[in-house]
Amino acid sequence: MSWASIIRAAAAATFVILHTVIAALFILCMYGLESLIRFLWQVQEPVLFGRLPLTYMFEAIDPGGLAMFGYRGIQAAYKAFEE
Repeated sequence: MSWASIIRAAAAATFVILHTVIAALFILCMYGLESLIRFLWQVQEPVLFGRLPLTYMFEAIDPGGLAMFGYRGIQAAYKAFEE
């Protein structure tokens, strides 16, 4: 195993770790935004457009954001390891 392989693996791991941190911050911001909207709305279950509970939207954003950051993180790690 050469030093170049170790450096490439470290760069790939760094990309994955940084994308994980960014995804965690994304989830934290979504939680904060949902809490702020619930506080400002002052009702039990805020409803969007009179039909869609706001909780459904935030619950759909979380896995979508995680999938996006996961895909982009793995893709960036692969490119870093490939170079």
